Amino acid sequence: MEEGNLPAESLLFQWNFFERAISNYSIIIKMFQHMEGERDLLAHMPRIFVEETIFDTCELVMRAESKGSFFSINGALKSVGADDLEQVKGPIFSPTILHRVFGYGTLYVYPLKRSIHVFGYLLLGKKQSVALDANILRDLELLCEILNRFILLNMGINELKEAESVKVRQLDSRLATTRTLLENTIDQFPYALFLLDKNGIICFANKKAKLEFLEGKESTGEKIDAVVGGIARGFLEKDFVLQGELHHRRGDDYKLYSLESYPIKDDKGKVVFKSLVLKDVIDERVEEEESTYRSRMETIGKLAGGVAHDFNNVLTGILGYASLMKRMAPEEGQLARYAGIIESSAKRAATLTEHLLNFSRRQRVKAIDIIDLNGLLGDVLFLVRESFRTITIEQQFDESLPPVKGDPGQLQHTFLNLCINAKDAMGEGGTLTIRTGREASAGGQQFAVVKIHDTGPGIDDEVKGKIFEPFYTTKMESKKLGMGLYMVQKVVKSHGGFIELDSAKGRGTTFTLYFPCAEGAKESSPAPAAPAEALRKGTVLVVDDEEVVRGFLSRVLSQEGVEVLQAEDGAEALTIFEAKAESIDLVILDMIMPGMKGEEVLGRLRDRRRSARVVISSGFMSEEQREKLKEHGVQGFLDKPYGEAEVIGMVRSILGGSKDDRTE
Repeated sequence: MEEGNLPAESLLFQWNFFERAISNYSIIIKMFQHMEGERDLLAHMPRIFVEETIFDTCELVMRAESKGSFFSINGALKSVGADDLEQVKGPIFSPTILHRVFGYGTLYVYPLKRSIHVFGYLLLGKKQSVALDANILRDLELLCEILNRFILLNMGINELKEAESVKVRQLDSRLATTRTLLENTIDQFPYALFLLDKNGIICFANKKAKLEFLEGKESTGEKIDAVVGGIARGFLEKDFVLQGELHHRRGDDYKLYSLESYPIKDDKGKVVFKSLVLKDVIDERVEEEESTYRSRMETIGKLAGGVAHDFNNVLTGILGYASLMKRMAPEEGQLARYAGIIESSAKRAATLTEHLLNFSRRQRVKAIDIIDLNGLLGDVLFLVRESFRTITIEQQFDESLPPVKGDPGQLQHTFLNLCINAKDAMGEGGTLTIRTGREASAGGQQFAVVKIHDTGPGIDDEVKGKIFEPFYTTKMESKKLGMGLYMVQKVVKSHGGFIELDSAKGRGTTFTLYFPCAEGAKESSPAPAAPAEALRKGTVLVVDDEEVVRGFLSRVLSQEGVEVLQAEDGAEALTIFEAKAESIDLVILDMIMPGMKGEEVLGRLRDRRRSARVVISSGFMSEEQREKLKEHGVQGFLDKPYGEAEVIGMVRSILGGSKDDRTE
């Protein structure tokens, strides 16, 4: 087993064990319910085994005069007599598995014995062939042995009429053995289990219950509500299965349990005992809360991405036409100044959109990536600064900070959570400072360090000792579960790092996060700019559903002597391309359009002419989409919003050179 698979394999093994233990416990309890009469036990056990195991047919076959019983959820399967079985295999003295006999794919046979004599068989059948692993076989053998003992006990009860004194001793001995076996079995049950009488007095507690609630001590004779705090009054009077949750606190230790209570009735239907099963679900709830939070942030990211895409289309027109106005107006005139103000405002709006897009893209990252912490923190602080107008935000970033390896979405949530907590601590006013740097450990390991400091009231020592615990919160009026800082610590640890807390009453709070630097990761240096070339005359097909974008591109390229064809959707673009494929030198293609999407248009263009040159124009595109489009051989990307210079530079890089170069 690979080391990376150990947690998942361990969890699967535990879950399978728990599920089998619950089924085994249920079968044993039902044996007790039907143990008073031999016919009652034999009549009910086939149905119980089918309901609680993987088999769809169960039969008790007796070799003596007494008849057995049969139950199947598949009417096509028939019962098998002892003679039929022994004609195939002969007398069977140990548990045996048969395949493809009597219409069954798999048949498990357990001989029911008294001393060394076989008096019947327990048959468990499956219509399809199945593989029974060692754990299932051990469970089956244990359950069948217990049933064998119950049947023998019933036989012994009949024999008491002939030898009362001897039979009493034998019965006591067997019951003691069965009780010991049952208690040992239930002690292996992974959840806390109590057996209560009708007054709520504990009659039995398994090993897990004693460890969880009694520090290993005996609890027989005590009231359940004195041992397990939070038990609702009146539940003992209910004569049906109850399910719910129990919040239990013992000192500073907080637990969340799922609660299940099963009534145990006598033959007249009166509840005589109640079983109470308590399962610790705090880890499951943590996972659920984390998943819900992640899902909520992904939804916000998608909404932000959609808004940013539409906004970028608008900004493309504003920024583009502002750049044209600047070029056409006199440099010292008022019109040029106004155009410059419009262009500057549009660029600021474009910066906000870029941060929204960065935030949105990180919600979709599911794999480990190389992360620039300065860039990620910059996006978070940009959004925080726009929202937290009443506090001062300062940033001090180490520009030489090396990258780290991890999940960008998780780290983004972590920093955002700490910033929100800092704002809540300071209220209206104060300073939030974020610093980055690097430190080396005693062993030489390089760490990227992020310090988040607020000037709030600080945290006392008692709270500091609990602040990273799940479900702990100081916001008593809030309905939140208090999972924020627990998740922060969990994310940092999952990235191979650790977190330090420095705070005291009256001097603010500093969270310091350490992340191991990514080995072998190098910061990419910008490629040298290519020398400017004259824009060769040619034909460009512009495909965009926004008229203002098409108009801007057409005006810019036409002024450079390029012939421009326009299409407002994919269908029109394909019609134009079909008619003029050989004369079209370049296609500028929008990705997100109503009707036919950009990817489909690109594929159809490539089918028509393999060498068609295409530039992708989009206001919202993930890195995965970008890489996929590169595999299709696109010549470049125009990220909205863009201005005149970006358009001319992109087209020049593709169509640059003289007209005669086209045929070389």
